[in-house]
Amino acid sequence: EVLGITTVGGNVPLELTVRNALMMTELADRTDVRVHRGSAGPMTRPLVTAEYVHGETGIDGAELPEPITPASGRDAVDFIVDTLRNRSDVTVCTLGPLTNIGHALQRDPSIASNVEQLVLMGGGFFEGGNRTPAAEFNI
Repeated sequence: EVLGITTVGGNVPLELTVRNALMMTELADRTDVRVHRGSAGPMTRPLVTAEYVHGETGIDGAELPEPITPASGRDAVDFIVDTLRNRSDVTVCTLGPLTNIGHALQRDPSIASNVEQLVLMGGGFFEGGNRTPAAEFNI
């Protein structure tokens, strides 16, 4: 069960990550899963994007129609906090920067105990690079 998708500025600016998430939900025929607009940039520094890696849109090379489904009107941090306050069986899976999670935990630290499992895309310990605490883009 996918409860929702939150977006964050990262490889590309926030508006493009929202657009990309909406396109993916439509491609997967899962428009029942709402996309919530999240943080535009990191908590403590300006946003640095990576269009040079992922292209101007963040998914360059994919030819997909513009999304029809709108993003939810609900803030991603509100969605995370409310979801974790009301459920204790949630696996949080992050594929980008952890900014929304950080803001949610700042707002209500007690929600951490309701995270059953945290799965994140970050680092490559057994590979060259990404070996220092500051080397990983998503963390």
